[in-house]
Amino acid sequence: MSVQPVDPKKPDLEESTNVAEQHAAVSRASSAAAREQQVRENGLEPVSIWIFLAGSIIAIIAGSVLFSSNNLFAYNDFVKAGYVQADELGGPAPIPQGDVEAVYMAKGAGTYKKCMGCHQPDGKGNADYPPLAGSEYVVESPVALMMAVINGVKGPITAAGVSVNSQMDSQLNKSTDNLEIAALVYYLQNSFGNRVGKIYTPEQMGQIKELNKDRPAGHTTAAELDKYRKVQLEGELFEPGTIINKKTGEVIVAE
Repeated sequence: MSVQPVDPKKPDLEESTNVAEQHAAVSRASSAAAREQQVRENGLEPVSIWIFLAGSIIAIIAGSVLFSSNNLFAYNDFVKAGYVQADELGGPAPIPQGDVEAVYMAKGAGTYKKCMGCHQPDGKGNADYPPLAGSEYVVESPVALMMAVINGVKGPITAAGVSVNSQMDSQLNKSTDNLEIAALVYYLQNSFGNRVGKIYTPEQMGQIKELNKDRPAGHTTAAELDKYRKVQLEGELFEPGTIINKKTGEVIVAE
């Protein structure tokens, strides 16, 4: 079969090209592209000005209601008088309690972890931090001890015969829970070979905070701590074997 020559005036057409089919294919592709474009444009249409205005009015009204009513969500307005939380299934949870000496030693040891890196696990200190073992600032008075812990100590100080130039920052603060302070006092006064034996109550730690209340912020010095070395706290101590609430330090009275 002979091949017809290509018409030089119509180089894109060959005998094998079906012009009608090609035109139909192009038409279908154009229609599909037009539909996709229409969908995209429909999704990007701007929000109606009426919808925008309605939403703005609702937001303004809601905001005015919230800010004009101080008691809108007040607890006392929504809770019945005398309401108490129901006991857990099986009765109320037991109060965590224990012997005051054991509670204090465990809690105090946990707090001492903040100090251990400088004063060492054995309480003997190092070239920059004085020893706690046998230190007069530890064993003579809880006041001098906590003044140092709450405010930090800066400058030369001699403890247990060891002289250092201290740069200790505050390890607790004036708002620290009294139970945590009492436990740390007991732990330090009865560890590392120290044997003071006094068991101070959390309430007595409030006296130390009161002495510290009007003191200017900043580190203490050895000279300042020396003023508190003989100061003792007023009130009765805990008796050995007293059972206390581990969370509050309150005495548990046996029924």
